[in-house]
Amino acid sequence: MTLTSDTFRERPDSRSSTKDPPSFTYRYTASGEQDDSIVSAFALNVTPPAVATPIGLLYRQDIRIDPVGWRNYTVTVPYGPRKKESGSWTFRYDTTGATAKVKCAKEHISSWIALGEIGPMGNKNPHEGAIGVKPDGDVEGTEIVIPCLKLSVDVRHPQGLVTIGRAKHLANCTGRFNSETYLEFAPGELLFLGSTGGDGTQTEAEASYHFAGSANATDLKFGEIQNIVKLGWHYAWVEFERGVDADDGPATKPKVVHIERVYDGLNFASAFGWS
Repeated sequence: MTLTSDTFRERPDSRSSTKDPPSFTYRYTASGEQDDSIVSAFALNVTPPAVATPIGLLYRQDIRIDPVGWRNYTVTVPYGPRKKESGSWTFRYDTTGATAKVKCAKEHISSWIALGEIGPMGNKNPHEGAIGVKPDGDVEGTEIVIPCLKLSVDVRHPQGLVTIGRAKHLANCTGRFNSETYLEFAPGELLFLGSTGGDGTQTEAEASYHFAGSANATDLKFGEIQNIVKLGWHYAWVEFERGVDADDGPATKPKVVHIERVYDGLNFASAFGWS
C-alpha cells in the first residue's frame, strides 16, 4: 500500500518545542506500509525542511522512524539550528592596521629655522621628503600606521582530511603570497600567515586559515620619484644620495627606489582545496 495524506497523519502530541536550546518536533503516525525505506522517503518528501517558530527559523535535523506494529510507524522529525556541514566556512577580519618605518614622506609641508638667523624656509624641500636626516647623511625615518587587513577563514572539512600530513603541507605554504586571484584579492595582495586546526576520531575536522592583505600599488611616490609600481607583498626600499639643495646647502635626497620580491607565490586554491 502506498502512503498518502490519509495514512500519514500528524499525532496529537506533535509540535513540542523548547527555547534553550532551540528545538521543535513534529510527530506523525504512518500506517499501511511495512518497508522502512519507503516510510522514511515519504516523510522526507512531505515534511518541511524548515519551520518558522517564535524563536526563529529552525531546520530539519533528522527523520526517525519507530515501528509500533504491523504496517504502523511513529515518525519523529526534530528541528533545530542549522547544522554545520562539511565545506561550510566563516570568516573574521581585523583592520586595525600595522606599523612600518618609512624614510620618505608623502608630502613635505614646510621647514622652519631660528627667526634670528634666516626665518621660516616656507615649503622648500631640501631633502625631497627624506625624514630624520642626520648630519652624516643617514636617514632615520619614522614609524607610521599603514593599512593592513588581517583575515581568518574557518573551514569545516570532511572528517579525515585535516591530517598530520596536511598540517605539514600548510606549514610549507606559510609565508607565500597568492599567485592567482583569491578571495577577491588580486595576485600579490594576500599573504598566507599559517593555519590552526585539528581532526581526530572523536572530533570534527576544522581548520582556520590566516591571511594578511596589502593592496597592489601603481602610483607610489618617494620624494621626486613617482608612479612606482609594486605588488602588495613586494618590498620597497629607498637608496639615498648626498647632494645640495636649491640654495647650495647640503641635502640628502632619494636616489633610487628598489622593489624586491621577498616571498614566493602560490596558487592558494590548489594548495588549500577551497576558495
